Amino acid sequence: MPVTREAVPWRIYLLIDPTTGPSNHALGTIFYVGLRHELPQPVDLREATEPESLPEGEGAARERLGKLSQAGIRVIVEVVPEQAWPSAESGHLARTVGTLCACLHPAPLNERMKSVRWPGTLVQTVERAQFVPLPEDGAILRTHTGPTPIGQLPVLDEQSLFGESLAVIEGSTAPKTVAKALREGGPLPLLLVAEGRTGRGVIPGGFVFGVWVAEAIEPINEGQTRWRVLLHDDPEMVGALRRRYLHQRVSLDDFNALKLRKA
Repeated sequence: MPVTREAVPWRIYLLIDPTTGPSNHALGTIFYVGLRHELPQPVDLREATEPESLPEGEGAARERLGKLSQAGIRVIVEVVPEQAWPSAESGHLARTVGTLCACLHPAPLNERMKSVRWPGTLVQTVERAQFVPLPEDGAILRTHTGPTPIGQLPVLDEQSLFGESLAVIEGSTAPKTVAKALREGGPLPLLLVAEGRTGRGVIPGGFVFGVWVAEAIEPINEGQTRWRVLLHDDPEMVGALRRRYLHQRVSLDDFNALKLRKA
């Protein structure tokens, strides 16, 4: 009996230069990671190899496409099939693209993903992290619950991390303790760290994802079970703390730590 082939859902595609030989892909070099909704509609993958099909801001990828086209070289287009992706929201999709761009070496030419390109490999970055003691005056720790794959590290940007894990926290005893410490002693470093579940390719416990300085924590409901974190505006202080702690490790049992409930 004939086999019926169903279309595979996809929202991400790759542009591959076949002239380089195997590089970050078996067929050549992936030089651009694109999104289906940014292609001309209705989607025709043949048009994906036209420089004009890419967003205007992607100048480097457009230029490479143009040169390959002028040389009569056919660029390979490969779609990334979706396999039970957790969400169709644009934020998750952008994070997936960012992870792809960060993990590929050499990195694709995506202009909008330049900020997530890391020198060396992500694994080496995590393995080289050293334990750094917390300040004697104390620091606030909040653990990022659950295992975090190493490949997600470059796209855990400061603004998203704070909004998702720190801007509003829940709890009663711990927030009250931290709020009192801030009132009596002034601003304190605020670190978001990995919880530390084991697993292959998972970031180890105490690894610092983000660094801020908390100025106050105030309740936002009558029962004082939800709290808003207010940040201290001191770029020089925040910069110094980030240089010391960001992407290093701290001990979750450090006696100078004030712990908030897990994110």
